[in-house]
Amino acid sequence: MAETSQRLVMSRRGRTGLADTRLWKSAYLSSGERGALADAVHTPRVLDANADLLREGDSTDSLFLLVEGWACRCTTTGDGSRQIAGLAVPGDVVNLDSLLLDRIDYGVRVIRRATVLTLARDRALALAAEHPGIARAFTWLALVENATLGKWALCLGRRSSRERLAHLFCELSLRLGGESGNESGFELPLTQEHLADALGLTPVHVNRVMQQLRAEGLIATASRVMTIPDVARLRRVGEFDGRYLHLNQEAPASAG
Repeated sequence: MAETSQRLVMSRRGRTGLADTRLWKSAYLSSGERGALADAVHTPRVLDANADLLREGDSTDSLFLLVEGWACRCTTTGDGSRQIAGLAVPGDVVNLDSLLLDRIDYGVRVIRRATVLTLARDRALALAAEHPGIARAFTWLALVENATLGKWALCLGRRSSRERLAHLFCELSLRLGGESGNESGFELPLTQEHLADALGLTPVHVNRVMQQLRAEGLIATASRVMTIPDVARLRRVGEFDGRYLHLNQEAPASAG
């Protein structure tokens, strides 16, 4: 019976892509709790690049889990200037605060064609009340997101443009699982405008610093792929310590 139940869970997660999300991978979840999550999510939907998943100030009663693609959380000033407050990569919940809040104070825009799963807030709250592991997983995701925002604020307030770029590339390298030994390679669909809006710089200045990092042999880019030849060296430039991401709290991809 247990083996049959296990096969059903694996089948459900495979159909939805839920297994590729950080929520599913949380080490706090039991096999049964993963099965409950698999039953709760809706059929995936696809959004094209530059589509608005949520607009700033929207009301929503659902959480959105990014299975494929990239998105960003952004806010705008009165004159239309944009600040990217967070980058969502495959596996992330893009609007975690919607678990308890009816209205969001940012927009969510797709950067690269995305596949999204929907989890209704009422269902998510019921699952969290019934399953301690799911409640802990949501709390863990929220705390990691808060820690990440703290690092971004430090970069914006106290680090040079060179250090900001180095720190962001090191963060994405870890989040995307691109590292092998002291080298890293991962897809980077961000334009210089995206980087500028995330780091409080102008696109012209981002271009200048990118050229500097390339000239120093710290990064290489080709066809939207970022290569970091010496991860340790780039981390020193960005004063990067990835422990705030708490990736050790994720179970292996085969968990469940």
